[in-house]
Amino acid sequence: MIDKSAYMLRISQASPAGLVVINFELIMDFLNAALSSLAEGEREGFRVNVQKAKDGIDQLIQSLNFDIPISQDFYEIYNYSYKLLCDVHFSSDSEAACAAIKEVAEHMEMLLVGWRDAAEKSAHVPPASGEAPKVYTGLTYGRDGQANEYIDENKDRGYMA
Repeated sequence: MIDKSAYMLRISQASPAGLVVINFELIMDFLNAALSSLAEGEREGFRVNVQKAKDGIDQLIQSLNFDIPISQDFYEIYNYSYKLLCDVHFSSDSEAACAAIKEVAEHMEMLLVGWRDAAEKSAHVPPASGEAPKVYTGLTYGRDGQANEYIDENKDRGYMA
């Protein structure tokens, strides 16, 4: 299961390149979850996770700036990966679906390595929201009435002094 609260904290503190890295990591998590669902014979879980991975790739496509020449190359990879996932979304051939998801995961992992490097190099850039929000330690109450404890142990807010 994907830890949404950890991702939300990272998103609130991320630089623009960091947001792309997080999107890739989410896509990878959904692809891995789809493979797990496929191995367990859970067709609905497989379809849900493939759809979420497709949504992540669509977000990458939508964020491309075609004024930058390399964006066309990214588009080709994203579009190819998206089409592979579309082909297996409702496929009954588990072997073909598994192979396609692994191929998409390889493409995403290759791009993720480059984006991580870019994010590290741009770590001094302020978060996309302008200023990093304050993160507090304390208790909150969820919809089910149970207390949830959140602690921000991340002392590095992405700024260099």
